[in-house]
Amino acid sequence: MDTMVFSEIKSQLEQLSHDDMLKALAFLRSRLRAETAENREYLSRIHAEMDAGKKVRWEDLKKQLGLS
Repeated sequence: MDTMVFSEIKSQLEQLSHDDMLKALAFLRSRLRAETAENREYLSRIHAEMDAGKKVRWEDLKKQLGLS
């Protein structure tokens, strides 16, 4: 599998709608947070809660991430 570099996807990111840019930002933030053991444990717990039926609305998530 080839590895993409930022310069290859930058122009595609620039073409995203505002909402899709927010989704991409939220995704990237979660990926960066997942790189520490503490945050991997936190994300594991949150995913388990979601699997158990506890969900978050998109508008609430944007507020939690400071995107609104």
